[in-house]
Formats: sequence, structure tokens, C-alpha cells
Amino acid sequence: MNILISNDDGIYAEGIKILKEFLEKSGHKTYIVAPLDEQSGSGHGITLHSPLRIKKIERDGTFFGYGVNGKPADCVKIGLLKLFKDKDIDLVISGINKGTNLGTDIFYSGTFGAAAEGSLLGIKSIALSLCDISEKNHFETAANFIIEYFNKIKDIKFPKDSLLNINVPNIPKQEVKGYLYTKQGDRRYLDNIVERIDTQGKKYYWLGGEASEKGEGLEIDFVAVKEKFVSITPIKLDMYSDEFRKLLD
Repeated sequence: MNILISNDDGIYAEGIKILKEFLEKSGHKTYIVAPLDEQSGSGHGITLHSPLRIKKIERDGTFFGYGVNGKPADCVKIGLLKLFKDKDIDLVISGINKGTNLGTDIFYSGTFGAAAEGSLLGIKSIALSLCDISEKNHFETAANFIIEYFNKIKDIKFPKDSLLNINVPNIPKQEVKGYLYTKQGDRRYLDNIVERIDTQGKKYYWLGGEASEKGEGLEIDFVAVKEKFVSITPIKLDMYSDEFRKLLD
């Protein structure tokens, strides 16, 4: 397959490098377009008021891909509509993200935003994340899983404006119990805004917060990951609510 890879951790991140290596060893052709700098939390934003510039990037002395001074969705747009428009891209993968993208994370996630852009442009797309990052990160677990999973979905045509959000537990491959199709869980953040004073006496703020999780059962994304399963959540980008519409009459 011809696979376009992007991410939100930046083109120099470990996860995107390992994903590229594993895919190419499996016979796939990869094309990388990723942000020059980390863009975590950028969501599905795009750049409208400044020019986008593209830079050829080398890693380990060889050409690796193209870096863009923009957001993850910018990178997918440029990759599909400009740089590789003649390559017949079969799949967009955004990742491997260094960190969890569960519950409401997808609304903030640049990883998910890049995959969502691929879906909107009519390409089968996957957001791939490694959860619960620690001193030892098993990116190879996520890379191995996605290669094996390809064989199960290669002939499936994704519905219009739909994609998969995949979260892999940060454990060795042999400890993964399998995979489950899950629902987006009720996982959100208890926002905390820390106020500080800079050296000029002016206020500045840090955004943060602890994750609050509500729900039980292996059909919930964050529960599945905690129980050492890969969580695969089918997402549809059309957010129209028929239930809400009926309340308005």
C-alpha cells in the first residue's frame, strides 16, 4: 500500500520513525509529511493567515520526509493535494502518537485532526496512539499491531467521513490481550489554570488538569486499554444530532 504518514509530535519524533521503519519492512511504501515542531493539542486547526513552507528532512543521514511549519491537518492537505497527489495514496496514518487519545481527547488532538483531514479528503484514515507514556515506550507494539490489523481491513471501504481511532496500551506485544471495538468513553479533563508571574511582573498562565473517567465495561475505550486491550473506536465526523433536533420542536 501507499501510505501517507503524519503526526502531531513533529517529524523528529520517535513514534513516526518507528512506524515508518515497520511499514517499510512489511513491504508498504511510505510518504511522510509532518509538522516541523510539536503540535500537540492543535486539534483540526489549519493555517490561513501565514504561508506554509516545506522542508526536506533527513534522519540518520537519509531522506526521511517533508517537514511543514504548520499544523497536522495542514500536513495532510499538502501531502494529499500537492506533494503526493499522483501517488494514489491508499491510507493515511497519523501517529504513532506519544500519549493517549481517548474520550474527549479527540477534540483537542492534532493526531486525530490529521487523520480526520485524510478522511474528509476521501482517504481511508487511522489515528494511532500509544497510551500511558513512561520511561519505556513500546512504540513497536503499536507498529506491529497496525501492520497485522491491515490484513483484516484491507478490503473494507470506510464509510464517508469516517475513520478509526486506535489506542494501544504501552506494554510489550506479548502482554496485549487482543483488540476490542469500543465506544468513545466519558473521559474529560478537570481543567486547572495555574497563574504565575514572569520576570517583568506580568501574569501568565499554564493550562492543565487531571483526567476524569466515568464508565465501566470493556466496550468503553479507556477501560479496554486499562485491561491491556487495543481499543479501536470507529468515528463518524458528521456530528448532527437527531435526538437534539427532536427536542427543538
